[in-house]
Amino acid sequence: MESYGQLKLDLINNGLVIPEDVRTVSEVICGYCDGRPGEEIALSLAENFIVKVPIKEPGEGRPQLKLSREVLKLHSRGEEIEVGIVPLPNFVREQMKKRSPVSENACIDGYCLNLFLRAVGQKSRLNLSRETILSVIKSAFEEGSADLVQLNLDYCREPDRGFTRLAPVVQAIKKEFSTFVALRGFPPKDKRSLDKVYAAGVDLLNLPLEGFVGTAKKDDVILPPMVHSALEYATGIFPPGTVWTELFLVPGPLDLLKEKINYLTGKGIVPLLKLIVPSIVTGEEHHRAAEAARYLEQSTQNAGLPLKWLFPHCRYLSPLDTRFFTNSPESAKLNAKPIYKSPLGRKALEGFAALRRKLRIKDVSDSYESAGL
Repeated sequence: MESYGQLKLDLINNGLVIPEDVRTVSEVICGYCDGRPGEEIALSLAENFIVKVPIKEPGEGRPQLKLSREVLKLHSRGEEIEVGIVPLPNFVREQMKKRSPVSENACIDGYCLNLFLRAVGQKSRLNLSRETILSVIKSAFEEGSADLVQLNLDYCREPDRGFTRLAPVVQAIKKEFSTFVALRGFPPKDKRSLDKVYAAGVDLLNLPLEGFVGTAKKDDVILPPMVHSALEYATGIFPPGTVWTELFLVPGPLDLLKEKINYLTGKGIVPLLKLIVPSIVTGEEHHRAAEAARYLEQSTQNAGLPLKWLFPHCRYLSPLDTRFFTNSPESAKLNAKPIYKSPLGRKALEGFAALRRKLRIKDVSDSYESAGL
């Protein structure tokens, strides 16, 4: 194994086989609900380097979890490496057993609680009520399974992309919990809606250029220039390092991807590279990922973008974890310590974010009023 990144790609591309005798191990049982093929399980390959992978039926060449002298080891490509199982939070497990709306719209990714929201019907409705959202967040924090919250807002035809519906939820979260809130959504038609998003309490903004779930109607196509424009506008509102976007790491030459990375970092936007399963798996995908990781790290450094706002992702390559793809397992580590894991730094940044938001709102009267601050 050349790197932990190679192992992560192998798992994403091929899935994981868990033999029957290993499924009864208590540590493994804690990682899933029923352990059936198709269900996902999260593995910790190294400290702060995780992957979420689907459980598969046995097949040639597929990574397999084994128990050797009471130690869990991952068998892949003729090698064995000790791994950890990330426990499935109890609140997620209970909801999965019920197959409730929460079970389909909540998951943990590293330190982050993800909630998947969409506008339904008229007025201010979302698929999850404000009370349900607050209850889920409370459960995640009480179990210690999350340090921040990301709200993923699906495609919405409304000009503001549903941000107005979301603002009261964000305000309620901020009032109830001491946490950072990230928003992943579509760019609004009027960029000034982003002022209102910031005023409501959103700390981190992700407007993906590629790969967001949801389909725009023919008369409301969201083209890359619209996303670029919204991202660039957002960098004038949000602190450095808190405006992100997503690009696919797909097979083929990297020249175009490198151009996109350079353009984005030059504008103060942090690119995240989504790791997707190629149509043909060759086993050499890690070499290309390593090259992209080296370029992403250098481009981010040249732009002077801070990395402390990023957190480990299950299915992404970010400027935070490039060395897991470029370095040997012995020397791989995060490029920065996430602010969420530093109590002192977290408290200081919470104060800074609150002060910065108040100063910004003074300059944007309509955002101030819309946020009710």
